Amino acid sequence: MLDLSKRNKKIADSRWKSKIAKEKAAMIQNEETRILKAMLCGFLAGDGSVQVRREKSYNHYQLDFFPDDELMKDVYIDALNKVYLKNPSTKKLKNYFAVRKTSKLIVTDLLKLAKFDTHNWNLPNSILTCQESKINWLRAFFSAEAYVGKKTIRVQTVNENGMKNISNLLSEFQINHCNYKYQPKQETYSKVHIISINQKSARERYYKIIGFYHKKKTETLKATLNL
Repeated sequence: MLDLSKRNKKIADSRWKSKIAKEKAAMIQNEETRILKAMLCGFLAGDGSVQVRREKSYNHYQLDFFPDDELMKDVYIDALNKVYLKNPSTKKLKNYFAVRKTSKLIVTDLLKLAKFDTHNWNLPNSILTCQESKINWLRAFFSAEAYVGKKTIRVQTVNENGMKNISNLLSEFQINHCNYKYQPKQETYSKVHIISINQKSARERYYKIIGFYHKKKTETLKATLNL
């Protein structure tokens, strides 16, 4: 005879699988959603977290994003809604927003596309099948990670392979840039890999082709280019 707790668990698992199946069936799969997923992956690689965490007897699936700009927050939430038909919770903190969604559907789907941890995030190559997808990944990542100064656009990370991939994408769009790295004084710290776009013509090309989902960074770049 089947133990009651096992029977209840079996029923709950069946209902959960049915719910996930219905959510997947409702998702639209086309070029637009692939572009939006590329954008989501760029945001999350830059300033997010995609977690599967073990909690006692079950797995917890959590998606977090920490934008410091309202436009970036709104674009991210709109993409989640369009692709996955889900709205996250949003909390306004001192200098940024905390945007969270608990969803097995979203987390498992995104983890099929890319890695997101600090040292090993990568590009979702399976959906970077058109120029627009590549542009949106770069725009999202730079929106989350880039520093925009008077004479530079700069990103830095401890992920060497990730930066090589970004460098390749920038070269594909003929955006001239410099690659360099430095070792922090404390040798136990990881090397930091840096990409800088310094030439005015290169920054103009970045602005025209890539751009930002970040109001302040866009305004700063335009001001430095006298646009």
